[in-house]
Amino acid sequence: AVGENLGDKLFYLTAKTITRTVAEEAFAILRSKGAVFRTATITAKEKICMCGKPECNPLACPYAKGHFDRVNDAVYDMVTHEDVITRGIIEDYANRYTVCPFEFSLDATYWVDGVICDYNYVFDPDVYLKRYFSEDASGDYIFLIDEAHNLVDRAREMYSASLYKENFLKVRRLVDKVDKRLASALAKCNQNFLELKKMCDDVIVLESIGSVMISLERLFEEFTRFFEDKPEFEYSEEASELFFEVRHFINMYDLIQDNYVIYGEQTEEGFMLKLFCVNPAPCLAKCLDKGRSAVFFSATLLPVMYYKELLSSRDDYAIYIKSPFDAANRLLAVGYDVTSRYTRRNESEFLKIKSYIDSVTAQKKGNYMVFFPSYGYMESVYKLYGEKEKENIIVQNRGMTEQEREQFLEQFIAGNSCTGFCVTGGVFSEGIDLKNESLIGAVIVGTGIPQICTERRLLKDYYEKKDGNGYDYAYTYPGMNKVLQAAGRVIRTMDDRGIIILLDDRFSKEAYVRLFPEEWSDYRLVRLSEASEVVADFWDGIDAGQQNL
Repeated sequence: AVGENLGDKLFYLTAKTITRTVAEEAFAILRSKGAVFRTATITAKEKICMCGKPECNPLACPYAKGHFDRVNDAVYDMVTHEDVITRGIIEDYANRYTVCPFEFSLDATYWVDGVICDYNYVFDPDVYLKRYFSEDASGDYIFLIDEAHNLVDRAREMYSASLYKENFLKVRRLVDKVDKRLASALAKCNQNFLELKKMCDDVIVLESIGSVMISLERLFEEFTRFFEDKPEFEYSEEASELFFEVRHFINMYDLIQDNYVIYGEQTEEGFMLKLFCVNPAPCLAKCLDKGRSAVFFSATLLPVMYYKELLSSRDDYAIYIKSPFDAANRLLAVGYDVTSRYTRRNESEFLKIKSYIDSVTAQKKGNYMVFFPSYGYMESVYKLYGEKEKENIIVQNRGMTEQEREQFLEQFIAGNSCTGFCVTGGVFSEGIDLKNESLIGAVIVGTGIPQICTERRLLKDYYEKKDGNGYDYAYTYPGMNKVLQAAGRVIRTMDDRGIIILLDDRFSKEAYVRLFPEEWSDYRLVRLSEASEVVADFWDGIDAGQQNL
């Protein structure tokens, strides 16, 4: 489309760093076939800052001091010598010319055909690229939205806003002796929140918060004046944090239509007032209108009408591309004599899950991943193993660092034999690429249903009133997406062979079977007593086929 002058610039939008690498590899393939297409990858300011922590003023940062005197030469040098502008290239030229690498990368985007970046730079109302997407700006841009299933929750987060009563009190105490007008505005907001708190035993859904918004708008004005009058305020960081939260809240309130739910809740951090964006499609549409065309793609956009409603429009085109992988190289079995239902989470059920895992992994030496519905469930099964058995099991921990994640994945080398215990929907259930013998099987325990919480209940109520699909929209569809992602770790190339075992009786019911991709029509129902034989027969067939070749 760009080559035929149907688009001026392409934005390849990703949810995670690893998918940016995939985009760079895709453009490399096009270039190897003759495409002349310069690309630039944008890295977040916090990650690419040369000073460790962004403090963007000339007194604190040598890269900011004199940046504008040198940046034009830096951009000219880079774009005349580089067609592939990655993070490493940007850092190299930024060091050479002593310019801010983040601002430098943004300037470079003017001179490229494709921009690879996070969703935020197009959709986030606080982060979007104003040079392309400000209120009056638009262009013949083409948006490619990768792993688009992730955008639903990301967009809900971007377009929601929350404020805590306790933060008004905290900042008021800091400014009380410095600025009485600001302190008074903070006290008024605190009073508004206190009145709402008295009405709220647990959670309260509100039809209107007009009086609160009047107080917040006055507070915003007082904050603006205060920062102009007192730029050296001792506690400016704490005050600025609340200022930006208030600004975001006001901006999101201006977007409110019937796609929002306003609620108050008593939380561990204090009383919270939240503008919850239940359906982000109208907000996303305003961003997409800044360009000419958008393509949402993912291996797990099922059911498609659910994603159409939450991302764009039910009238948009949808294309289902059949899997290029040979189904004969993959066994899909449903263990229908176990369940992960909360009412059945007991030692007897955990022992059956352990037996399933042991049965299917014993049939062929190799690397496997087992995905559990929660850390608690995973720990309940893990503790049933003896010390000798645990030697070949590695376990995902809460809050793993990037280095710990890499060390975890390094265990999955070809020729090794380990079983990774992971959590469905976690960092290892999507976006990782363990090819060939690095992973030969996945066991998925449960249907991936999100845990019950306030916002899940609000989503359920909202969509129940709207079209009677409340439970599916809040629980079934998001859960099944996590299952599909986890299952997708097994077959990554044409040469891969592997097994996918789904353990929950609900997978045998019509409500879930209808959500299976077309390629899963060959699924087999098995009981624990049959599992080892079914898996062994599959591997025997694979071995026989390879011998014939």
